[in-house]
Parts: sequence; structure tokens; C-alpha cells
Amino acid sequence: MSVTIKDVSIDAGVSIKTVSRVINNEVNVANATKDKVFASVKKLGFKPNKNAQNLRSKKSFLNGRVLLVDIGGTNIRIATADIGSTDLKNTRKQNLDSLDSFEEILQGFLDNDLSIKHIVFSIAGPKLHNSISMTNRQFEIDKAYILRKFKVDSCHILNDWESIGHGLSLLTNNELNIINEGNSFNETAFIIGPGTGLGAALVIKDNIVLPTEIGNSSLTISKLLKELELSKISDFNVIEDLISGGGLAKIYSYFSGSEKSPEDIVKIYHSDEFAEKSINIFLQSISQLLSEFALVYMPGKGIFLAGGLMRALYEFLDRDIFMKNFLVNRKSMHADVLAQMPVALINKEMTCLHGSLNFINKFNQSLN
Repeated sequence: MSVTIKDVSIDAGVSIKTVSRVINNEVNVANATKDKVFASVKKLGFKPNKNAQNLRSKKSFLNGRVLLVDIGGTNIRIATADIGSTDLKNTRKQNLDSLDSFEEILQGFLDNDLSIKHIVFSIAGPKLHNSISMTNRQFEIDKAYILRKFKVDSCHILNDWESIGHGLSLLTNNELNIINEGNSFNETAFIIGPGTGLGAALVIKDNIVLPTEIGNSSLTISKLLKELELSKISDFNVIEDLISGGGLAKIYSYFSGSEKSPEDIVKIYHSDEFAEKSINIFLQSISQLLSEFALVYMPGKGIFLAGGLMRALYEFLDRDIFMKNFLVNRKSMHADVLAQMPVALINKEMTCLHGSLNFINKFNQSLN
């Protein structure tokens, strides 16, 4: 009697649908689950029906292509993609301050490619009732309005860090700079990054993404300022006032008495003592803040730093010093737990767009 997919599911202790997802190489399955299923497949000698697999792999429940739109605090990035693919096409980046009309840009893409039937937005701000009002700008995206205005088949609105979280499972080793190797002990990851503000999200089993507005919390800010000897700076009220591009500029201004952009501060690190001091303090503040969040969320799968500012600062990051600050003043038991957590920088660009594409691909698969 031939072995069935039901036999594999019983042996592996997972559902038939999960076995099917593993065999068909779907994206939203944990590695530990894949290992169990493949071990049962090998043990029982199960042979998948290749014809059924081929039919399934070609089946798409969403018609047309997708327009991916990432609106950050400073720039807008746009790309198109085929449903089911992992490749971005027609990528475009523009500073929001130079934008004449957001709607005209979208309409231009739709007019030039009539096969676009879906739009996925990733936006810096809290999502409420299928709408996002940006944290740092007077700007709002509403799902019902987009569907009515642009006549697309579907519209999905994600927080920007929600998008990054959906792309986490796609990252290869080459797209990560390891700060602490660690030893993963659960399926929860934490992603965070300073930019115009401070964004973060919790990722559970590569599939559930919980965006946060932690940058606008005042949690730990007084303690951090005291430890960093920055208490005299009066306008550090919430976390992202300190840990953001603007925060780095304020630290530099405090020590040097002059004004410079974060980009300029990075450029003069090796020639300006105040730039070096400001960046080192900034990196220290991030590592100590991560220590607090790590004990709250227990991200045993890893802590992942992301964003253009962190990529620019990585060359100045001393991993030993970073981890020393990450573990400072912790009881031995908690220090041991923190030391097990992998820590890495995502060096891949366009992470929001890639994550949004993975989101709609997973959504497409879920329609089966």
C-alpha cells in the first residue's frame, strides 16, 4: 500500500495542509517544521504526485501584476512585480519634498501598465481600520479611497516595519551582517531601525508580523539619557527623539555647537572628533535600548537592525563593544539569555518593497 500525505502528517505531527505547503516549497513555513516534514517523508518513503505539484505551483488566485509603494518619512519608493515572483521591476525613488502629486505618480504607473490590478502600500505610521496617517507628515492613505479612485482589484495597507517583517524569511546569509552569532531558541524575531523616526516590529514564525509605535514611547528614555550623560538636552522626550537621524544630529549639535545632517556627520567620522563621539554614543544608545526590548519580547530567533542609517553606521560599529553594552548591568541569568540571541544588520536595500511583495504572494497562496 502506497504512503499518503496523511501518513506523513500523522508521523510529523502536523496538518495535511502543512505537509502540502512544505512539499510545494511555500514561503511561510518555519524551518523546524520543514525539517520534521522532510524527515517523515524520507522515513516513510513518501513520493509526491509530481503532476499535482506542477499544477499547484502554476496556480494563482490573483490576476494581474502588483504595484508596490513604500512611503517613508523622507522618500517614496515604488516598484512593480508579477504575482508569485520575487523580482522587483521599474523601481523608482523620489524625495517626498520634491513630490508634486502622489496620486499622479500612481496613476502614471497604472496607465503605463494596464496589467496592474493590485496595490500594496507600506507606510511609516500606525495602521487603524485599513488606513494609515503618517507619523511625521500630514499624509493619509485609506484603502476604500484607493479602491474607489484607482479601480484596482485589491489594495493592502501595511505599516513599513510590517512590510520589512514579511520579508525577513527571504533574507540570505549574504544579506545579513552578523553582530552576534547567538544560538536561536524560539521562533520570534524583533526588527528595528532608526531613520526619520524609529520603527520596529515583532515577527512570529515568519508569518505573523506585529508592527509597533515603540519609537513614540517614553519608556527607558530618562534612564538612557542619564547613562549617556545627555540629560541636559531638553527635547529628548520619546525614544525616537534620541534614536533617529534627527537624534544623531541633536547629539552632534550638543557636543560641537554646530548643525549638521546625519549624512554629513557620517562622512566626517574620521576627521571630526565630535562626529566620532556622537556616532559612538548613538551606537551605544541603540545597543542598550535593544537590551531592554530583548527582555520584553524575548526574540530568540534574532534581533535585526534595518534601514539606510544603520547601513551607513555599520562600518563604525565595533561588535565587541556593541555586545558589551547590550549585556551591561544584567544579572548573569539574563545576560546568558541575551547572549544567545542572534543580532544582525540587514544590508539589503528596498526591504519594504521586497517584504510587501512577499506579503501579497503569501496572501495569494492563502486563497487556495
